[in-house]
Amino acid sequence: MQPDHSDAPCTEDDVRELVHRFYARVREDATLGPIFEARVTDWDTHLESLCDFWSALLLGTRRFQGAPIPAHARIPDLSWPLFQRWLALFHDVTATLDRPALQTQADAMAQRIAAKLWQVWQDRNVLPSLPDTLPDGLTAYRDSPVFTPDNLPAALQAAHSTKAGAWGLLTVHTGVLRYTLDDPPHTAVVLSAGQRVVIQPQQRHHVAFELPGSFQITFYREAGAATE
Repeated sequence: MQPDHSDAPCTEDDVRELVHRFYARVREDATLGPIFEARVTDWDTHLESLCDFWSALLLGTRRFQGAPIPAHARIPDLSWPLFQRWLALFHDVTATLDRPALQTQADAMAQRIAAKLWQVWQDRNVLPSLPDTLPDGLTAYRDSPVFTPDNLPAALQAAHSTKAGAWGLLTVHTGVLRYTLDDPPHTAVVLSAGQRVVIQPQQRHHVAFELPGSFQITFYREAGAATE
């Protein structure tokens, strides 16, 4: 039985136009082009596979037979800015198609794909990191609201810190979040769903969503510390 496409945001021709326009841009791009050209030996076959992939996502077809996540996870030296560049080109292309329903759905799918690939790639590679496990002897005393791009306070997007004796454990639920230390060692990490980072007392930091999502912070205190 074939999927019912009557309510779909696009047609197979739309999918092909999106894929071919987008990867033409990718191949011309000074940053992404060399990465793809070094790995794709038959672009005609690859584009057919990509059309099947996006048809499966947007139309519910079942032709696609690939395994993109393991293939991308094996690529060395990926970084979040490369995913950002890929998304920027994708959004540029969908905006030129004059198909608002397709643009909305395809852009959302692309963001989920980028977040998932980045998460899997991080799990398989050694990257600069910050502590994600609290020291012993702390007691939880408060949970923050669940923050999203819609309710993230400006104060958390600027350099700030907890009080003496107050620790935090930030957990990303969905999306992609950048956590940056504003004090030495000035490390920045890009966190995806399920990842955590420890907020140390009085260490200035700030956060920013790289892709829409949500996170929450559980606050802990040291014995005898005044945190309120």
